[in-house]
Amino acid sequence: MNLRTFRRNKVSDLIAARHVLAIWFFFGMLNAYTMRNNLSVAIVAMVNSTGHDSDAQDSADECGINATVTEEEETGDFNWSSYQEGILLGAFYYGYTITQIPGGWLERKFGAMRVYGGSILFCAILTMLTPAAAWLGFGAIFTCRFLLGFCQGPVFPSSYGMWGKWAPPLERSRLISFSNSGANWGSIAAMSLSGVLSVTLGWESCFYVFGIISLCWCVFWFLLIWDIPDSHPRISEEERSYIVNSITTNVKKSGWRVPWLSIFKSPQVWGLTIGHFCSNWGSYTLLTSLPQYMDQILGFNLGANGFMSSLSSLGLWTFTIFYGWLADYTRQRYIMSTIQVRRVLTSLGMFLPAVFLMMGGQIGCNRGLAVLFITISSAFSGCGTPGFKVNHVEIAPKFGGILFGITNTAGSIAGSLSPLVVGAATAEENTREQWQKIFALSALIYVIGGIAVLLTLKVDEREWAKDKEARQRDKTQQTDMVVFDNVGIEKTDSGSEDDIYKHQKHE
Repeated sequence: MNLRTFRRNKVSDLIAARHVLAIWFFFGMLNAYTMRNNLSVAIVAMVNSTGHDSDAQDSADECGINATVTEEEETGDFNWSSYQEGILLGAFYYGYTITQIPGGWLERKFGAMRVYGGSILFCAILTMLTPAAAWLGFGAIFTCRFLLGFCQGPVFPSSYGMWGKWAPPLERSRLISFSNSGANWGSIAAMSLSGVLSVTLGWESCFYVFGIISLCWCVFWFLLIWDIPDSHPRISEEERSYIVNSITTNVKKSGWRVPWLSIFKSPQVWGLTIGHFCSNWGSYTLLTSLPQYMDQILGFNLGANGFMSSLSSLGLWTFTIFYGWLADYTRQRYIMSTIQVRRVLTSLGMFLPAVFLMMGGQIGCNRGLAVLFITISSAFSGCGTPGFKVNHVEIAPKFGGILFGITNTAGSIAGSLSPLVVGAATAEENTREQWQKIFALSALIYVIGGIAVLLTLKVDEREWAKDKEARQRDKTQQTDMVVFDNVGIEKTDSGSEDDIYKHQKHE
């Protein structure tokens, strides 16, 4: 079958099974991130401002626009210090880090439909229990947030494991980028709606509303989603053949041994791990701490705070979707090779966020420009998904979930450390100068991650990821993007699409 010219020709196939999967992954990620990030905004309403160090609080008024001065003073229910807030915001990531690698293994053992759906289900229950835990005490809400992270850890590894079975090679960038972009809309919803809910219905409503919505999503997920194309009852034969022939049946077969030693010796895995840590450090610094910066330095009130903070996630979503589409378009049209696309987008997704984050910190009290530069910084970080985060499935399609679990473990560590660094840096002096240091550190980490990825990046399937016995038994091979690129460059004028398969068979 011609992979580049595959088209659906039935009215009933207008919405393909893999696109339904992408849509429900999108909403699953959206729900996961609303439950992850609602505390970042709700905590502003939960905490009594008198619980902060008075010197730090006064120093936040240097722009003369602090919300605590220009508005009626509102006090929260809990006297937590800035450092305690940092610990609480990082609690999710302590649990999240633990279940990344096991999440990839669980996906292979039980299937992503059960693992992914079960993760969201337990997270919904824990989210609705969060207000009760907060009233029980700091230790109780810390435990609740830790367990929330623990249950949400398998979400990304299981999704990457499933895309290893469902995403045709020439559609990986846009399918994975679209499904992952639900996380951006989850952040937007959490940031914008949490402020409104806190003001109108009380901070407890942030947890009840998002928890109930996630429970409703679970019902449809378990009814509509299947682990592999071959077992899907509603997939067309044309689409099933297209997916299986382009990915090969080897990817879906179980019983293979995980080459742990080869994985941890691979320079590509180390490059992706370092890149994932550094990218997440910058993203999570903004994700968890931006509402505090908007409130205590830029002086936005609670409602405007959530809206302004959500602009970063909106920019991130826009760039993730656009560059995910552009990546596949340029590869299909032979405009750029896969390795060139990955390098360009990795550079855009790691170096430009560093530049604009520094500018956002240095702009002073100009709130408009500060929000603009921070939004642009966050937006360009979205290029990292079609840049190097898709690469997990390229270099090891059968182990995509496990591989992402490994690298996302490092990313989760960044998520747990960055709020602590912010809390420690602002505990005594909550000033613009301290935040400039925070942004400068994040920018430096972005640059280090970009260099590490570019030095090690490959797009062909790694030798340790190949199942030679299955290849001999099934007479099938993984579609190698280097083969596509080489044939395309050599035969754009006179070569046929079948040359791809002849070339690959020869190789």
